[in-house]
Amino acid sequence: MPWFTLNLTYIGEFFPIIDPNTRLLISAIVVFLIFLTFIPGLIAYFIFKVIGISGFRRIFSYEGRDSLVHDMHPLTKILFTLFISVGVAVAEQLYTLLFLFALTLILWYYSNPSSDRLRLVTILLLTQWLLIGWGQSFLNPRFTSLYLNRIYTFPDPIRAFMGITAITLEGFQYGLFQGVRVVTAMSAAILLISTTHPSQILYGLKYFKFPIEINFMIAIVLRSIPEILSKSTLVLAAERARGLRIVPRATPNIFSLIRDSIRAFGVVILAFIPIIIESIRAGRQLALAASVKAFRAYKDRTYYNVIPLRGRDKTLAVILGLSIVFLAIYPFLTFRFAFLPAL
Repeated sequence: MPWFTLNLTYIGEFFPIIDPNTRLLISAIVVFLIFLTFIPGLIAYFIFKVIGISGFRRIFSYEGRDSLVHDMHPLTKILFTLFISVGVAVAEQLYTLLFLFALTLILWYYSNPSSDRLRLVTILLLTQWLLIGWGQSFLNPRFTSLYLNRIYTFPDPIRAFMGITAITLEGFQYGLFQGVRVVTAMSAAILLISTTHPSQILYGLKYFKFPIEINFMIAIVLRSIPEILSKSTLVLAAERARGLRIVPRATPNIFSLIRDSIRAFGVVILAFIPIIIESIRAGRQLALAASVKAFRAYKDRTYYNVIPLRGRDKTLAVILGLSIVFLAIYPFLTFRFAFLPAL
């Protein structure tokens, strides 16, 4: 036996005895705040802090550059975006997703992006990839069973009321796999917006023979994203000029930090009111401008700037169109052939 024993059990007499069920409830609340609220909020705050609203506006805005991708016909770029979107939806292997992502990187290289846009897009895609991986590590019930490698097991109240069992290594790997799927589609979509003017997108959509109202609606949505972000920047700058803080004040007092965070959140929520009003006003002005220019007065509309569909663009459009059709029917073909031996 050791000649000296340190007994500290008497310290427990100075603390109140907590019922085990109460301890489980407290631990569940703490875990819920940390895993399901704090960490996603921290990632969102990191994105907002590094990129900012002005950064988002630059990401989703057209950037005129002298490049091979900018010189491509808008129909070809729209078909490429559809090809990537359909491809990531039906892909089941990681190397297929990586191949599709590599295709977007090749076009990014030939689009000659500015260093600022390249930095912002990289940060956005990387953080989205990690956020999806984190969420899928415990939100997908398929990867939370007892037979998987568990990183952390949630307390009983969370498992009972929310159906979330544990964070598993396989779930995190599956989340990163799904993150590659989402990031690849985002990369292709941002590439289309960055290298194609909204009017050119509208011109490219006419080849799909959609009603002009639908094409116009799609083009206006793409055009409105940077404008709404620009209005948000102006409104938040006006609030800061009037002495309102949109970022909580750093303080060691946790209660003051929580109170200041709630106040800052309320300020941001109030900023949405003038943003919505300005957006509605801009939409009304756009509707008046379309009416003045006789929008929908004729069945076939004319275009001021006619973009020729060259031989190179025709070849790429045919290849991409056939690839999209093949990817769309591929799951049905594999399902059909899987049952042929049993017939």
